[in-house]
Amino acid sequence: MRYISSKARRLLYALGSAVLAALFLSLLFSLGVFSNVNVRLTDNLYGGGVPLREIVVVGIDDDSLQSIGRWPWNRSIFAEMAEVLQGAKVVGIDIGFFETSVDDEQVGLILESADNLVLGAEYIGFETELEILLPVWDTAYGYVNIPLDKDGVNRRVSLNLGGRESFAQAVYTQRFGKAFKFGDELLVNFLGPPGTFERYSFAEVLDGSVDLTGKIVLIGATSPGFHDDYLVPTSEGTPMPGVEVHANILQTIITRNFVFQQTAASVILTIFVISLISSLIWYFLPVRISTIILAAGVTLYIVAAILMFSRGRIWNLIYPPLAIILTYLVITLVFYLTEKREKKEAITAFSKYVSPDVVKEITQHPERLKLGGERKRITILFSDIRSFTSISEKMTPEELVNVLNEYLTEMADLIMEKKGLVDKFIGDAIMALWGVPLPEKEHAKLACEAALLMKEKVKNHDFQIGIGLNTGEAVVGNIGSHQRFDYTAIGDSINLASRVEGLTKEYGIGILITESTKELIGNEFITRKIDLVAVKGKKEPVWIYELVCKRGEPHDAFEHFEKGLHFYLKKEWDKAIAEFKQGSDKASELFVQRCQDFKKNVPPPHWDGVFEMKKK
Repeated sequence: MRYISSKARRLLYALGSAVLAALFLSLLFSLGVFSNVNVRLTDNLYGGGVPLREIVVVGIDDDSLQSIGRWPWNRSIFAEMAEVLQGAKVVGIDIGFFETSVDDEQVGLILESADNLVLGAEYIGFETELEILLPVWDTAYGYVNIPLDKDGVNRRVSLNLGGRESFAQAVYTQRFGKAFKFGDELLVNFLGPPGTFERYSFAEVLDGSVDLTGKIVLIGATSPGFHDDYLVPTSEGTPMPGVEVHANILQTIITRNFVFQQTAASVILTIFVISLISSLIWYFLPVRISTIILAAGVTLYIVAAILMFSRGRIWNLIYPPLAIILTYLVITLVFYLTEKREKKEAITAFSKYVSPDVVKEITQHPERLKLGGERKRITILFSDIRSFTSISEKMTPEELVNVLNEYLTEMADLIMEKKGLVDKFIGDAIMALWGVPLPEKEHAKLACEAALLMKEKVKNHDFQIGIGLNTGEAVVGNIGSHQRFDYTAIGDSINLASRVEGLTKEYGIGILITESTKELIGNEFITRKIDLVAVKGKKEPVWIYELVCKRGEPHDAFEHFEKGLHFYLKKEWDKAIAEFKQGSDKASELFVQRCQDFKKNVPPPHWDGVFEMKKK
């Protein structure tokens, strides 16, 4: 018999332990053990999405029932609603009209003539053969069935069931004039908790209080009394109305922001690969170092799974990390039986580094992850793409996503280059902070430098941006619920920065800053005093300035504007007009119009130059 060295024997033990652990975990996985735990962990990754402005939910809520009357309503109500929503791109009604009624003929003439209408159908009798209940009128329709997983949560929708379109598919076809082809099933990428989509009451839409022209309108029951609601990954304990589930399905289809489940074969292969790699790390490295690396491996896998979810791939969150832990456990047990001393060291190392509590410690920073914040003086930047809606209408969803990702990446890089913190992306808008989380003495200067770089960089794109900056105190920290929170800033200074960004459109100026920001940047930048305004929601007026460029850089002269502003504040309208007319920008034209208005409608004696903005 050939002699096997101690070193080789240890390697065989390690590899054998890995295979044993992988086989055991693969068996558990095949039997569905921990599947409910895995899906619930995955559910926590959903949310944080931004709903399409085009999609609107109109709910049959308690207010509507009180206003219109007890359910069921006369079907003429829906015919009246169809006429009110003639300007909508699509009107999807998630209500079953499966039985005939005395007023069907008159109502049908109206509904069947509507070219933007989609009604709900419903499959029954799944246990024997597919049987579907269809609307009594000849209109476009789609089945509204919402399947539930074993734990009673909706995460997916069946497509093309019985050769027919689902409700969301039918709405998509009606909106874009082409069918959505994907497969037999679609995982729904839920955006957030119930109420994420813009929602209106049926009654207020019916009486004409809301203009939904150009919208995709989904009508359905939202009153709890209908019991048409479902638990979804983002429910947070609150069921989501079925009509909003369809809205999430529709957005997933329109944006193509799909999510795909990792296949069973891929999970098993991952278990074996990770187990073997873990055993080799344990074998070739010292116990303490290998333990740290394997603990870090658990962390890295979890982080990678989170990142992959953002790319539309759902990785198993239980078994691959468990493969690292179990492989290490099995190896430790094997060496306990053969070498007591090494077993003792391994157990000590394992209990110290790879326990669930330690893994949690590695993946998170407990001293920071607490609700609450502290007051800090910071500089806030908001930016937004001008006329983004009209720009997006010229692109396909894929082109729009690529352009937006490229733009946001460039802007975020510039912000971070100037020591800023990108707080959040809100569609095409950006919110950034300076002076957090670490103190920064020159936060206002760095923010202004970043704004100028952003304005210059965007010249590479076929659009323009508006940027607003403000400096002030804000509460900065982790804000939200105990289960879900973000590191962000809140306070009046944040709102003011957002309002100032909105003013860039009014004055036709790329970058506007407040007086509090100007006071901190000294003479290093060229600025132009623009106006004394009271923004919407604020009583105290603020001076706003255009951030032109850094001192020493070439720029257009604006002496006439400043002289015009001087005469404007002194109520010498004709002199002000003469100076403002020397300029050719939108701000000069705006003040010429104001002066002409004030000549006709003289302001009161106590007028101090403050212009009150009526809109955001």
